[in-house]
Amino acid sequence: METVYISVGKYRFKIIDNTLSYDDQIYSRNFKIGGNVSDCVNISIRYSNNKPISAYIPHIMYDPECSMDVILEKGKGTLIMVRTLLDYVHTKIPTISEVLFEDKSNIECATDIEIQKKDSKYRKKGTHIYPIPLYYFSIAFNGETWYEKQFNARQKDESKHIQYREKINKMLYLKEEKSNTTFERFLEIAQPPKDVIEELHKYYTTSNTFGDFFTSIPKIDRCRLVRDWIIDIPTIIKGGKKNTQKYYCPKGRIRHNRTYKDFGVDILDM
Repeated sequence: METVYISVGKYRFKIIDNTLSYDDQIYSRNFKIGGNVSDCVNISIRYSNNKPISAYIPHIMYDPECSMDVILEKGKGTLIMVRTLLDYVHTKIPTISEVLFEDKSNIECATDIEIQKKDSKYRKKGTHIYPIPLYYFSIAFNGETWYEKQFNARQKDESKHIQYREKINKMLYLKEEKSNTTFERFLEIAQPPKDVIEELHKYYTTSNTFGDFFTSIPKIDRCRLVRDWIIDIPTIIKGGKKNTQKYYCPKGRIRHNRTYKDFGVDILDM
């Protein structure tokens, strides 16, 4: 086992490199990065005949203590941490050029009042936060997932990725798609809470495309206005299937399965 410390800007991370072998045969190599909390991102390398053959990420989480000396920022700090470990693994094992992952990450979503309520019905275990899937939110407001935006990630099946991108672009950016969907029909599809309908109507009627509609909602109001219904819209965009496709990412393959972890992406930064 080897432990190294790497400084990136104001952050200092601890990386633990652990090789597992039996009878002189390497069967796995594990890299994890963190700070005072040591296991924040984990990359596992599979071996065959003492040669690395694939990589995946079984674990990604955010914690302010994921860096050594200063608090790790949400969003940008998480991005720096992930990239630092990907770069380190690629330096150590250059033959690993891609990482597999499943995009099941969540972001925290709640109003200030809900956060302050100890008995909030939106409470996530250990917090007072309402968790929503990051990929739904990012697709609606960015036209792509967080991993696509930050790492140029692509689905494992190239043909499915092309179809997925075509559906996203058609749904969000073609004027005809929204013109053929009345606000009443939108309510039937999305089924938003009654108390936000008037606000949504204001943005809906003044936008030309679904992309315009989403981005016209002020960032400070997006969590409150969309969290209860937005998961249905991207599902429809992708032909009724949830976004559980495996993605490829530069310098390895990432498999992110822990849906209950705060991923550290702030809605206001998206």
